[in-house]
Amino acid sequence: MERSQQMEQTPVALASLNAKYIHSNLAVDYLRSYCEARQVPAVFHILEFHINEPVELIVGEILSLGVDIIGFSCYIWNISETLHVISRLKLAKPEMIVIIGGPEVSYETEALMEAHPEIDYCITGEGEKSFAELLTNLLSREGTGANGQGMPKQRIIPGEPVDLAELPSPYPENIGERYRNKLVYLETSRGCPFNCQYCLSANTRGVRYFPRERVKDEFIKLMDAGIPQVKLIDRTFNANPKRALEIFQFLVDESSRRGAFDSGKPPTIFHFEISADILTEELLAYLATVPSGLFQFEIGIQSTTPAVLDAISRRSEWNQLARNVMALAERGNVHLHLDLIAGLPEETYASFARSFDDVYGLGGHRIQLGFLKLLKGSGLRRRSKELGLVFDPYPPYEIISTASMSAIDLIRLKEIENVLELYHNSHRFSITMELLCRRVYSSPFAFFEGLAGYFRERGLHRVSQSQLTLYNLFYQYLRKNHPGLLPLAAETLKFDYLRTERHRPLLSWMPDKLGKDYKDILRRLLDHPDVSAGLHPATRELSRRELSQSVRVGKFSAEFMEFLTEGTLPRRLKGNSVVIGEVIGNSSNWVIFDHHRSDPWTKESAYTLVLSE
Repeated sequence: MERSQQMEQTPVALASLNAKYIHSNLAVDYLRSYCEARQVPAVFHILEFHINEPVELIVGEILSLGVDIIGFSCYIWNISETLHVISRLKLAKPEMIVIIGGPEVSYETEALMEAHPEIDYCITGEGEKSFAELLTNLLSREGTGANGQGMPKQRIIPGEPVDLAELPSPYPENIGERYRNKLVYLETSRGCPFNCQYCLSANTRGVRYFPRERVKDEFIKLMDAGIPQVKLIDRTFNANPKRALEIFQFLVDESSRRGAFDSGKPPTIFHFEISADILTEELLAYLATVPSGLFQFEIGIQSTTPAVLDAISRRSEWNQLARNVMALAERGNVHLHLDLIAGLPEETYASFARSFDDVYGLGGHRIQLGFLKLLKGSGLRRRSKELGLVFDPYPPYEIISTASMSAIDLIRLKEIENVLELYHNSHRFSITMELLCRRVYSSPFAFFEGLAGYFRERGLHRVSQSQLTLYNLFYQYLRKNHPGLLPLAAETLKFDYLRTERHRPLLSWMPDKLGKDYKDILRRLLDHPDVSAGLHPATRELSRRELSQSVRVGKFSAEFMEFLTEGTLPRRLKGNSVVIGEVIGNSSNWVIFDHHRSDPWTKESAYTLVLSE
């Protein structure tokens, strides 16, 4: 009895070094919950750090628990820091038993274990069952301390897939406290139907699904706990269209039942990775009805070059994909995150530029320009010499050059990625970007290439830029490169600024500052019944003071108003128009910015054009 009680109290730590503080780790909780369900005699301490924390602090936290066994969850983004922690931990406490697992250590494992004898065990692949068996084995033996007698001799232990219906929920009872201010992950399936050679999912066949009712229960747990964002880690969520539709409908109905859409911003947002070209008409029709702000879709396009897609064994029907994404973008209610990968085999700088323009033209909210990572175990890594892929030998194994793209080409794309993040993905310059990409540059890629070159010339790519500085830099770039366009471009920048900045005064170079007449003009506009009718009902219900704090007004030229109303803007960038029978102030062209009502994805405020007859 005494030995049984001692075993039941054996402390075991499960640790992860996450990429950021806001991230969480699902793997360690799967291990904990599976072991608890199998009554493994241990008490678990879940430790989540992040890679920017000092190693000595992490080791100190672990040592303070007094545990003799610890498991680490390993990925490309944390392996270097994790190995450093393990090395220091074993020097401080040599008798500590260290177990590692995760995708980063599931391949080329023999070399890793040989290079790091301080690691006792490595579990490859799906680890729940194998970890529970190893832990039970360790806890049932004598001499698992400093001399290591009686410990299992097999250091590399293959994982074994489990029946997902038997896998217990990973979420702890104190879910709200544990995940406060965290991004929480959830999976409804394991595996992927595709065979993309840059991805480890190509090494498994088929898709396994968790029971539907279990999945719904998990969603309810997370929503009950007030989790702000749930990210689904299914590789292709819509691989089974009927199942995907059922879950989408469940989340909309459950969110509606909770009153999630009453305030305009649902308390829990759901992020899915989907394949757009296999979206069915039934799914598209339903998604068009979903309230805005609830769903985010990450769509991996990667390239639109046929030779590249063939080289990476990626099946994609571009015409169908483009049609489906543009249908989603036109509605604007689902956030669209579109992925491109630079450095794929057979891709040239010129063909990547065409892929970029293709994807930009789809109208998504965000373009993620990523760079190929040659993951251990991936098909591209195995064939890297044959394909002419040169990559960094250190994690995250990023591409350096290819047979068709030089290192300098990829560096240029890095600089383009920087300005893409600052000017497109920030949603602070949407109208100005429309002007330049439509009237001035031959393509969106050409614009970003030019802006990136401007940043490089001045060393701007090496320092962080404030939001206000970005406006000034954009104006300076236009003044140098497009002086003939500057009067209109200054107005588009002013419009973008007023649409995204609630209270900041106009910058010195912005035209038509209203000065002392501002309050009087705003009052007269808001008092006009036709203008008031054009505002959102929720805005009209505000008190006079709240209204003045939530609404801004700007004066614009007839040329700018013509550009704004010419009919080519994407739907999500368009506003209302009101025609009144009088001239207010000294202008007949006003724009009212309704900051009380902004796009849930981009934070761009709604606006109303006020035109005089």
